[in-house]
Amino acid sequence: MIGRNLPIIVLSMRTYLVSYRCDPLLRAIEAFLGESGLSATSFGMRAMNDPRFVHEMRAGREVRRATRARVAAYIRAARTGESGAPEGRATEGRAGPPNRVIGGRS
Repeated sequence: MIGRNLPIIVLSMRTYLVSYRCDPLLRAIEAFLGESGLSATSFGMRAMNDPRFVHEMRAGREVRRATRARVAAYIRAARTGESGAPEGRATEGRAGPPNRVIGGRS
């Protein structure tokens, strides 16, 4: 029986079913999700600023070398207790509202 949500690749008139689990990066992400308790959406937002990143990888998304390095750096940083957002990209612009008093003196 063919599994659901697995990409199908057609090469030279033959169809091959490819399991997403063969990608070493995706296996590392899945292991990290299990260790950290993060959801796939939270991981995507924190690592790539893309909530669909893991879901699209599971569906067969191709990932560039630079993206692979960025995800690996995020996982390494999170495991060692560093900031968890290498290059500051995932938290950029999310400092929250400015501290000010409304209706009072400043």
